[in-house]
Amino acid sequence: MYKVLIVDDVEGLRKHATALIKSIDADASIFEATTGQEGLEKFKTLKPDMVVMDIVMPEMNGIKAAQEIWEAVPNQKILFWSQFHSETYVREIGKIVPDDAIHGYALKTETDDVLKGAFGSVLVKDIPYIDPVVRNVQKRLQCPIKGLNDNEFDILVDLALGLTDRAIALREHISVRGAQNRITSLSNKLLNGLDDHVKESAGWEAMNSRVRIVYEAFRRGILVPEDCDSHNEELMRWLGREFDFDA
Repeated sequence: MYKVLIVDDVEGLRKHATALIKSIDADASIFEATTGQEGLEKFKTLKPDMVVMDIVMPEMNGIKAAQEIWEAVPNQKILFWSQFHSETYVREIGKIVPDDAIHGYALKTETDDVLKGAFGSVLVKDIPYIDPVVRNVQKRLQCPIKGLNDNEFDILVDLALGLTDRAIALREHISVRGAQNRITSLSNKLLNGLDDHVKESAGWEAMNSRVRIVYEAFRRGILVPEDCDSHNEELMRWLGREFDFDA
């Protein structure tokens, strides 16, 4: 019979996790906490076999709570489950996991079968579990970002010209979905390592992904004004407000 502590500030998600764990071990003892701080305090007295830890919570986030748990018990099983797989979370979790810890990172958006497999892997089989989406983020963080090749530069020009996903797909001889995935990949590649002060600027979040790409391409000198056709008046007006082309 296993003892599991579920730390999540949403009652429905705690119940969901409980049901999944009970489907693995009907006799499991389940304990709950609603904040990172409460979870840390309950961990000290309960000494559970596994902690299911949300990442974004009041008082103390799950990464900080897990760090304190692992500092006290380096081999403690912790399975993070979250709606998010941002590079920030993946990077921070990677910094704190001890070498001998059995842990996991599952996404709440996955099916029950996948989540059940994740919980069972860590709790019962002693095998770490990392969601494939999270694994891809890990790989991207581990690989150095190379410079843009000619084809990628051409796609940037297409974006600056305001071409549609369909137009890019036709030129690249791929599907529209493939073009969208290509744009997303290029966006991540170009914007990797973006200065924090730019990310936090007032207008950054308001920009759509294509405008962000164009903005950063100009900022880094990857694009020059001559690459943009003057017929795209709306984009050119915006660029004119952001950059002094005559300087």
